[in-house]
Amino acid sequence: MRAGKLRHRVTLEWLKEGNRSDSGAAVDEWVPEPRKRWAEVEQLRGRTLFAAQEANAETTARIRMRYRPDIAAATGKTLRVRFGQVVYRLEGRAIDVGGKRTELELMCHEWV
Repeated sequence: MRAGKLRHRVTLEWLKEGNRSDSGAAVDEWVPEPRKRWAEVEQLRGRTLFAAQEANAETTARIRMRYRPDIAAATGKTLRVRFGQVVYRLEGRAIDVGGKRTELELMCHEWV
């Protein structure tokens, strides 16, 4: 993976399951990692978005970053990515590009 492509700073936020509220509902909290990570955030548009919509209509961005085992095992229910003011949720699991454990590709959509 070429470091020059990783020109965006993103924050990884992990889901921390909280205690129960007085009403008995689970109170969950998103906890950001203390350090920002270098990544490439590519907004899907035009032909790329059209092709992505055939597989998954909600995909709006592709995020590439260095491989980390905890991110590779994460899902959209346990991890989200903040880039500036936009928050992205993973679609399924991260993709280990080439199976070499050097680069991850996250297909995401905006958190609404």
